[in-house]
Amino acid sequence: MTNGFIIDDSFISKWHPRYDETEDDEKEYGRILLAVADDIKTLGTVSKNIFIYLLNWKTPRLKGVVRLNDFNLYADAIKSCLGVLEDQKLKILDDLYGVGVPFGSTILHFIYPDKFPIMDVRTVEVLHTGGYIKFKSRDAQRYPAFKAAIFSIHQQSPRWTLRQIDRALLLFIK
Repeated sequence: MTNGFIIDDSFISKWHPRYDETEDDEKEYGRILLAVADDIKTLGTVSKNIFIYLLNWKTPRLKGVVRLNDFNLYADAIKSCLGVLEDQKLKILDDLYGVGVPFGSTILHFIYPDKFPIMDVRTVEVLHTGGYIKFKSRDAQRYPAFKAAIFSIHQQSPRWTLRQIDRALLLFIK
């Protein structure tokens, strides 16, 4: 049971296109997807430039927190994520200094756009308000339930990508 709204095909149809009314990042999102895919293919990880691009796209304030002078630690962790089971990937990134689950899930989303939704304060708030999850925290312990909620929505509305669902949730809270 939800609290007044259902996140379904109609919800996504209404809110996803309206995202572009307030945000102008879809072309940049596409460029990041391509750049990450290229780095993964050629380097087996993400380059420092693309890592900074991801930081700027998701949460620029982390640039002062993550240890860019020790970038090899981040690159090595991203590389190791590629070789472990899906449920172990986020923990590796979350354990890095300054990363956390919102940015870690962003990195994983750009590597695996069909497997990892981005955990964001706004998406968590909408899912919580709608009764899809019981928490407002954004941590590794709660990510599996968050991910399950997003995939439940995706299963009910399969024509929408994780990005389109994310866009609908991000705009709905604004």
